[in-house]
Amino acid sequence: MTEIEAKKIGSRQGLISVGIGLLIAQLIMTWISSDNGIVQGFFWFTTFSYNLNLLIGAFIILISGHIFGQLAGKAILIKKRNYILTGFLCGMACLMTTAFLSSWTGFFQEGISKVGTDDNPFVDYIYKPVFWIFFFGLVPVFLVGIWFGKQIKKHENKI
Repeated sequence: MTEIEAKKIGSRQGLISVGIGLLIAQLIMTWISSDNGIVQGFFWFTTFSYNLNLLIGAFIILISGHIFGQLAGKAILIKKRNYILTGFLCGMACLMTTAFLSSWTGFFQEGISKVGTDDNPFVDYIYKPVFWIFFFGLVPVFLVGIWFGKQIKKHENKI
């Protein structure tokens, strides 16, 4: 197994895992927003004006899944690291990188004008979103991370 092959496998599995994670996030938000019916809950993103944040977040998580997937592929297949721990840590890195970087979108849209006032835009636009994404994402990332690491590990004996 070469490093290039390991990175390719990790990247592919990382992108698949990101897709699963986005589906889980959609299901969580549908469930939280389903007070007025399941259809309206499914389209929760149409009821507020943060769609740019969501698009940027989706773009960043796909890039993060590719990059951290490559790292996981190399760590699991070349360096023989524990696939459960590696999958979870790479999943958390992907989630936290995305949460942190996409939070800046809202900060620059609305929060930057509040710097120096009694409001604390860093808390409102950076800390709180990262905290809540971590809170709701911890268990799904753990489960998907284990699956992700196992999918990479399966390729160990194939090549």
